[in-house]
This record gives sequence, structure tokens and C-alpha cells, in this order.
Amino acid sequence: MPMGDKDKAFRRLLADERLFLKFLRRFLKQNLPDVIDVEALTLDDLHREDITFIPPDLSERESDVLYRIRGTDAEAYVYVLVEHQSNVSHLMPFRLLSYIVQFWTRYVEKVGEASKRKDFLLPPVLPVVFYEGATRWTAPVHFAEKVRNASDFAKFIPAFEYRLISLRDKNPEALLSYGDALGALFYLANPSKTEGFLEAAERLRIFLLGLSDEERELTTNHLRGYLRILMKKEGLEIDEALDLCLEREEADVMLTYMQKEFRKARKEGREEGREEGREEGREEGREKGQLEMGISIALAMLEAGEPEEKILGYTGLSPSQLEEIRDGRK
Repeated sequence: MPMGDKDKAFRRLLADERLFLKFLRRFLKQNLPDVIDVEALTLDDLHREDITFIPPDLSERESDVLYRIRGTDAEAYVYVLVEHQSNVSHLMPFRLLSYIVQFWTRYVEKVGEASKRKDFLLPPVLPVVFYEGATRWTAPVHFAEKVRNASDFAKFIPAFEYRLISLRDKNPEALLSYGDALGALFYLANPSKTEGFLEAAERLRIFLLGLSDEERELTTNHLRGYLRILMKKEGLEIDEALDLCLEREEADVMLTYMQKEFRKARKEGREEGREEGREEGREEGREKGQLEMGISIALAMLEAGEPEEKILGYTGLSPSQLEEIRDGRK
């Protein structure tokens, strides 16, 4: 599956300072010193740096984000590299160290002449790998493990390691038990959950009903990207009509209307296309699946008393098609 949707979803999540603060408190609290009281941090104490260290040839499988964290008595940086694919990068300790050195180089250049003073010190950086692949992470976390005869040269090798957070090792139920937006989104992205798209979507719809208004809004803001990932995992594509649905505030309500018929229609469309054995047959099957999905959504929205203009916008049906559907209900 192309990494574009995963990349966009995780970049957007990590760029949201409200979610990143939750991420800090939930997963990195024990890795930060007492001089940075994570629980006392506010959004004003976070600053996201507009920079990436991922080289172009790896941009399809990875994302990264760098934050400056300002505590009461100290300041540090947190660098998070998100690994999307399941084939583990065994050079990760070396790559992370090289990214941090790149950051320090830029930092020195920015400071300028002041960096030449005796009392100048580089800022600490906490490196984090957030892995959401389906297989076990087997790359070493200590840099020395990637150096030959490391024990013989221990004094001359950087004592460097990174913090690994493997989403596949997080219990899906535990993620939902947090009762907030971060837990909901990580639940959807968790590769170890057993629920398929339909079941996960239904659980999420019910879950949203129990959230506070603030957490529900925060979840809905990021919901579309993660549902797109989950659908593609099962071979389902989102068309423009459904994409528009998920962009609206009614996303949680629309989930209960459309998921079952959507999945059924898309599956039937693909099956019909495969039976034809030709590209024309596959295209016809996809178009039929999209039409059936539009009809299912329209029926649900008519039942809910939604206005015609809104139904046409959500489904992509023509006025005459909608009229036929309305007549068929009588």
C-alpha cells in the first residue's frame, strides 16, 4: 500500500500540538528528566520546528517531527521518526545519530559567533522511533551495536540510544481505555487489532459518543486520514463522496449509515470487474459499486430527513437518480 495516506495522517497528528502533548505525557514522561515536568507543560511550552531530516528516497516510508520543549528549568528537543513499513531499518541507530548531528550543525550555524564561546553547549535531543508496522521491530536501539568490536573501543564510541515505541505492541483495548482522541486514532492505526474495517468503525462511532466535546472535535479533525488507511488495508478505496462525508462534523453519525453497505458495494464492484477478465469489466464493476454505495447513502440520508442538496453533494448522484430512489421508497 502506498505510504502517502499514512504519511499525511501521522504528519498531521504529530503537527497538532494538542495531540503531541498527549503523546509526550503518555509515552515519553519517563524518558524526560525531572527538570522538565511533563504534566506541567502547556501548549505554550511546545514549539514545532519546520524541518525534516528524512532523505527523499525514504520519504515514502517515514515521517518525522522535531519539537522544542521548554520546561521550568531546562529546554530540550524531542525528535520523532515515524516508521510506516514493516521491513525494519537495521541502520536506524546510525541514521538517527546522523539526523541529530544535522540538527546540531544547523543549531550552531543559527547561533553564529556565540557558539564559539567556552560556555556554549548544544541542546539535548531525545530521539524517538514510533513504529507502526505489523512485524516485530528487531533493529538495535544502541548505536554501539552497529559498530564492530564496540566493547574494545567503548570509550571512543558515542553512548547513544533511541526510545522505541512500537504501536503493534500496544493493546488495542488499552488504547481505547485512555478515553481520548489520541487513544482513538492510535487504535485505528494499530496493526495488531483483530477488528476489520466495519467492526472498528462501529466501535469508533460508539466511542465518539462518550467523549467530551473537545476530544470528539479533536478526533474528528484527524479521523478521515486514519479511516482511509484502514479502508485501503482491506482493499477499499474512498471516493470523493465518502471523503466529503468524513470531512464534515457529522462523520461519527455518517459512519453508522454507510459502512456496511459501502463495504458490500465495493466488494461486489470489484468481484464483477474480476469476472469480466478485462479492464472494461473491472471499470464497470467499480462504477457499479460506487453507484450502489451512493444509493445506500442516499437512502439512509432520506430516512434521516436530510435535504436534497446535501444528499446530492454527499453522494454525487444526479437529481434524476435521486428522484428515482425517492420514488422507489414510496
